[in-house]
Amino acid sequence: MSKRFMEIWGWPIALALLTIFGLFSALLGFGIWYWLSWMALSVPIVMIWHYWLRPRKK
Repeated sequence: MSKRFMEIWGWPIALALLTIFGLFSALLGFGIWYWLSWMALSVPIVMIWHYWLRPRKK
């Protein structure tokens, strides 16, 4: 893969994999897997809040 491809799609791919992990761990796991699921699924939400609430440059 080219460097330009990873600059553009690196974070979205990482967030997608983290979300998939969170969903599968919630469905298939017990105990600690529930906590890992909550943490994994909260990362995209925190990133959305971060970029949505940051001050915009003029």
